[in-house]
Amino acid sequence: MTCIRALLSDISFPMRILFYLTRYPGIGGIENVTSLVVSELTKDAAYEVDVVSHMQQAGAVIPDFGGRIFHMPNPEVWRARENYAFAEKLVREGNYDVIVYQDSYAPTEDIVCLLSQKYHIPLLVFEHSSPLFVSKKRSLLPWTSMKGLARRVLHPWLLKKDIRRKRKLLGHAVKYVQLSERSVTEFCRLVGYANEGKVTFINNPLPPEVQVQSSPKENLLLYVGRLVPEKGVDRMLAIWAKLQDEFPEWKFVIVGDGPERIRLGKIVRDRKLVRVNFEGFQEPSSYYAKARLFLMMSRYEGWGLTLCEAMRWGMVPVVLDTFSAVHDIIADKQNGFLAKDETVFYQLLRDLMRNPEKMERVGRNARTVTEKFSIEVIVQRWKSLLQSCVGNR
Repeated sequence: MTCIRALLSDISFPMRILFYLTRYPGIGGIENVTSLVVSELTKDAAYEVDVVSHMQQAGAVIPDFGGRIFHMPNPEVWRARENYAFAEKLVREGNYDVIVYQDSYAPTEDIVCLLSQKYHIPLLVFEHSSPLFVSKKRSLLPWTSMKGLARRVLHPWLLKKDIRRKRKLLGHAVKYVQLSERSVTEFCRLVGYANEGKVTFINNPLPPEVQVQSSPKENLLLYVGRLVPEKGVDRMLAIWAKLQDEFPEWKFVIVGDGPERIRLGKIVRDRKLVRVNFEGFQEPSSYYAKARLFLMMSRYEGWGLTLCEAMRWGMVPVVLDTFSAVHDIIADKQNGFLAKDETVFYQLLRDLMRNPEKMERVGRNARTVTEKFSIEVIVQRWKSLLQSCVGNR
């Protein structure tokens, strides 16, 4: 018996991890980051990964990471009894060492907290937006609209509900992970928590570089992302209206789609804007490769993955300073530019469009800074965090 115990102690078993998502596969930021991390982790024989999700997006690519992907039986009702039963059976039989909750604010926290507590499995909670998400949404729509008015009236209740949810997840988690260092401070202040190391951060990784045919930079302003109110593409069009006549050799290219597409098209027509191209959903690498200036005017963000992608291609970013994580990415006036408001944003763009030498210099700096966000670098932080959980089993 002693010999058997000694033999077993020398055997190294892979860590088994369950990633719990609202939607997977999908083409959003959370799904893309999950695919990147899972694919990189499972290159190491020390890790085995399964994924469980409530919803799936048609046409989304599933990486070949060697694990299993499970779908909840009832995608219509988040906390349906059959979803609880399915998830519990999965956890009971899966022999998982860690549960990673990729939080997207769907009301599924009761399931993941219950399973973590009942089966004594360490829970890692990753928040994929700004911790001030609810506060920022308060003024997303004008108060003259029904939704905008309702948001303002219900704001105290919505904020209280959000804080209660965050505190519950924090209480069950061994680590609560933000996307940036500054977001840790924002989170702790919001929930009234004196951080003792439980709340930490890991930046989102960049995907491996896609090889495209190199081409000289063109006079293009570029936006890449969803067409939704919080991304502020309407603000970009308002600024383009002031630039288009002075810079007839420039174009504004919009890569992405979403519910704002029709309204944005109407703005273009009504304001007689020219040289505005809506490209729809596209693989953006070829656009990054040839465009000079990248625009981001989000009303709030968690991280800004497309910002890092654009910088890696030598694009010069001009970003509205509305989310704390941007300071982890941009050193103002060195590898990009931060604007405190729309007037400054316009002035920065105008100055850069007149100054190709400055664009070239800052673009070179932008290209180098993203090395610290490579998937190879970020996955090492994931591994350190996962290994720290083993002792909490």
